[in-house]
Amino acid sequence: MPGKAVTITLVAVVAAVTGAGVWWFAEPPAQPMAAAPATPGTTQVRRTDLSTSTSVAGTLGYGHTRMIRGTGSGIVTWLPATGATVDRAGQLYRVNDKPVTLFFGDTPLYRKLDRPDLVGKDVKLVADNLNALGYRIGTQPRAGKGEAVLTQSLIDAIKRWQTAQGVEPTGVVDVGDVVVFGGPVRVGAIQAQLGDPATNSLFEVSATTKSVTVEIDATDVGSHKAGDKVTVKLPDGSTAGGSVSSVGTVAKGGNSADGSGDGSPASQRVDLVVALDDPAKAGSLDSASVQVAFPATSRHGVLAVAVGALLALKEGGYALQPPGGALVPVTTGLFAQGMVEVSGAGVAEGMIVVTAS
Repeated sequence: MPGKAVTITLVAVVAAVTGAGVWWFAEPPAQPMAAAPATPGTTQVRRTDLSTSTSVAGTLGYGHTRMIRGTGSGIVTWLPATGATVDRAGQLYRVNDKPVTLFFGDTPLYRKLDRPDLVGKDVKLVADNLNALGYRIGTQPRAGKGEAVLTQSLIDAIKRWQTAQGVEPTGVVDVGDVVVFGGPVRVGAIQAQLGDPATNSLFEVSATTKSVTVEIDATDVGSHKAGDKVTVKLPDGSTAGGSVSSVGTVAKGGNSADGSGDGSPASQRVDLVVALDDPAKAGSLDSASVQVAFPATSRHGVLAVAVGALLALKEGGYALQPPGGALVPVTTGLFAQGMVEVSGAGVAEGMIVVTAS
């Protein structure tokens, strides 16, 4: 049977080839394609201003508060509401149904002004406030620096002011008749109640304009001065411009920002107050934690480039790489806001260079 023998032979050959694992009739497996080389980005050397900043936690509010305490005898018969504002000659509270009013100044009344020809800073306080309110106080005789004389014309003006206040026009101003503050005040926490003795602590007052108070290290006081510009980051993420209005002169008991401290000068803190350029940007917040950014170092009108354009040289230093050109060694300066100050013989404004980012 010749036909049968041939068939067996062919099967054996196929089996042998299969067992050897040689699939000569199959297509070769596909090889993964090599990724295309990344195209480098470019950026431009430009002339700009650079500045670094330090950010410090602060408190938005109405600044430092002052406790109002009554003087003399009497019973509190009226109190203002929390949040109320009081302007010059406005009523702060009432004692025995008599108003105690607000005067502007920096010298409190320290005696009763009850007779003509008294001379002093307290007399000038009364004269300045009545004059600002539009009362004719007459011509003042010559007196010492910052002082005034209690003339008859001034006494007459006091009587007219008292009449307008609804009190007996005696022409006498007593210590408890007015409270002196540097400007309009906002009423804070009320501590007294109607019927309390007037000599108690009554309520707190503060300035009417919102500001930011920051505690800085006492050793950093010399780095800040009134008028320095800052940026305040508000709780909603927006920012507001401001400037330093005052830097404290009294260090707080050797405590650090977290309330700890070892009493050393390095752990003492000083209050710095920032006035907002536009207080309305603080919105309806009466108190909040904020961040205050103080410019630390600035460079004006320098050549700068994105930090990602710097190439570290094997021999040290940095260079820039123009597309298709030779490396240009540079000297680096200030790093800020993702930019770096650069200078060197081959660096020019408008220069196009390769960047990694």
